[in-house]
Amino acid sequence: MSEVMLEINDLHTYYGQIHALKGLTFTVNKGEIVCLIGGNGAGKTTTLRTISMLKPPKQGYVKYKGQNLNSVAPHEIVTKGLAHVPEGRRIFPRLTVKENLELGAYTVKDRNLITKRMQQGFEIFPRLRERQSQLGGTLSGGEQQMLAFARALMIDPELILLDEPSMGLSPLFVETIFDSVVALNKAGKTILLVEQNALMALGISNRGYVLQTGEIVLQGTGEDLKNNEAVRKKYLGED
Repeated sequence: MSEVMLEINDLHTYYGQIHALKGLTFTVNKGEIVCLIGGNGAGKTTTLRTISMLKPPKQGYVKYKGQNLNSVAPHEIVTKGLAHVPEGRRIFPRLTVKENLELGAYTVKDRNLITKRMQQGFEIFPRLRERQSQLGGTLSGGEQQMLAFARALMIDPELILLDEPSMGLSPLFVETIFDSVVALNKAGKTILLVEQNALMALGISNRGYVLQTGEIVLQGTGEDLKNNEAVRKKYLGED
């Protein structure tokens, strides 16, 4: 039986009077890639923000490795091995690549461990090694996404929340990012992926959930959803 790493139960999240998540319930098992797909305003980003308690729920709970996170501050959640790579990358543009990575390791006290993890990040994204003294703001969009990803890895997370990693990237960088997600999963990381590129997301995911106005309307294996007629028409661009 699979070990449940993340349990989402009856989540209701609001932005003022707007009811963004309406009773969301799903799980992510250890070692899986699970994707959330849906149109704009479906609640995908809000789901990740609620899980990391940047936007705590009004009702329901989030459990990570059996612990209720509802009353845990976002900076404390990071220390438990849950990393959030937000939409839009959010790197520090006036700091170098190396300084961005060091900030990602703010919970790590061992300098040797920080250096080791930085080197591991450079192995996954060799381009960052070449640009480690370059300011983050001068990187291309794809390189900034690599940096945001590598920065999250500095805490050696067990679960990674990835929000729209391919947004605004060239096809070449999209391939690189998705290859990295698969490689990290094979190395033991569990991943919850929010992605606009539904075809690629479902192609690498064990399971997926389709969100619509804050509710799950479909769920299944990545392969099943990819072959679902309604999903193909609405999210994969087929007539």
